[in-house]
Amino acid sequence: MHKHLLYYFSAFICGMAVMAVEVSAARLLAPYFGNSLYVWTNILGLVMVALAAGYYFGGRLADKHPNRDAYFALVFLTGVWTVLIPFAAPALFENLTTGFPNLALTVKWGSFFAVGFLLTVPMFLLGMIVPFTVKLVIKNVASMGRESGQISTVSTLGSLLGTFLPAFLLIPTMGTTKTFVFIGLVLIFLAAFGLRKWWAGLLALAGLGLFLVVPPVYANGDVIHAEDSPYGYIFVTEDEEGVRRLHIDNPLGTQSVYDPDSVIPGERYYYSYFGVLPALVDAPQTMLILGHAGGSFTRIFNSYYPQIEITGVEIDPVVTRISQEYMGLSEAEVEIVHADARTFLEYTDQRYDLILIDTYHSSNIPAHLATQEFFALAESRLTEDGVLALNAASAEGVFLDTLVNTLASAFTEVGTVKIPNSFNTMIVGHEGFEMSAVPQALADKAAYVQENLEITAHTAALESFTDDKMSRIEILTEQMYLELMKGFKLR
Repeated sequence: MHKHLLYYFSAFICGMAVMAVEVSAARLLAPYFGNSLYVWTNILGLVMVALAAGYYFGGRLADKHPNRDAYFALVFLTGVWTVLIPFAAPALFENLTTGFPNLALTVKWGSFFAVGFLLTVPMFLLGMIVPFTVKLVIKNVASMGRESGQISTVSTLGSLLGTFLPAFLLIPTMGTTKTFVFIGLVLIFLAAFGLRKWWAGLLALAGLGLFLVVPPVYANGDVIHAEDSPYGYIFVTEDEEGVRRLHIDNPLGTQSVYDPDSVIPGERYYYSYFGVLPALVDAPQTMLILGHAGGSFTRIFNSYYPQIEITGVEIDPVVTRISQEYMGLSEAEVEIVHADARTFLEYTDQRYDLILIDTYHSSNIPAHLATQEFFALAESRLTEDGVLALNAASAEGVFLDTLVNTLASAFTEVGTVKIPNSFNTMIVGHEGFEMSAVPQALADKAAYVQENLEITAHTAALESFTDDKMSRIEILTEQMYLELMKGFKLR
């Protein structure tokens, strides 16, 4: 093995590049196409097709040109293409998002063509490396099995590193753009060493300069800040009126709104309707917000119910930091805990007068936060007359009906209110309540909630979500999202 150490090392690096590019591509596509099952299917499927083609043609090329220069030329071309991916992506994605009549087709076919244009070439080239390595390393038929096994092992170990490296280190610290540049530069440096060409080394050094100075590539022009975290691509937009919006992964979904001139966002947003929730509890003192994000709810509750002590649970510390810098969160009176919502409920012994669940956004609904077991756990963390409210963002059809029935398995009464001018539904679980006085600024919202609250009883005839069948949640979420977006016109 030591005689061919460079080829084994190359197989390791190329194996790493396969998975690193694949994982990073999902993050690159998310702001334009989301991170749905369809996007991931297109990534995995097309990558496998490209690799299979690479294995086949790589073997044939290796038989015709079994030499070091051809081998590292493949590595070099892969590196250059990888560096260019994040810079070519925005223009390509913009054209694809406007080339289909509705979002449903864009998610399915836009992401398909995006992956096809950007990833199939480098994956095809990387697929050629393994059979090429076998050809250059194995000279003795008697040791063919052992050496080919070693090459496959080394390549797979590289892929293992490439799976974890972007998620745990590169993307959170460098961002998506520089992650692609870094992976590409590693391949170019490897090729420069293998080719022993001065120009390849100079190109690699020039690429290093690009890596150091290149700015991140944002999803659209009104972005004032964007940043990657282990949990998502987070960006903040600002319109002409100075109103800021916090987005995670998908520009079509808004996680928080910050208007410096008004506590209550405009009519196009649902936040003020949830502002009446404290009126459902007699003299509430404590409140828990699961999925705190930028703190839009907290600003309302701080302003109109200052006696309530608020605890916000947010899984992503980066979201909190960005919200403090850009979304006015630094002004809020709230204790923020960084944890998964369900994990927090499992370990806290605190009881709350009001629990607000705001962890659903766009097509991303955490399945473990939509089951009977989860809602039973949440109910156990309420005070005797406490109320649980759920912001069911984009919930429609069978999914919404099943979600309501699931919640009804844990509460005596469950009420639903469709929020006007939005894709949001308020679901309230309680043991019975009478709406008390609300601040004058929210009076019309309270009247709407009272008039439109529809009580639903749990029925065994209708399906409920359980921990054992969480895949059902994911399937219905995808179906619901695409049905909801079929008529959604892109710019």
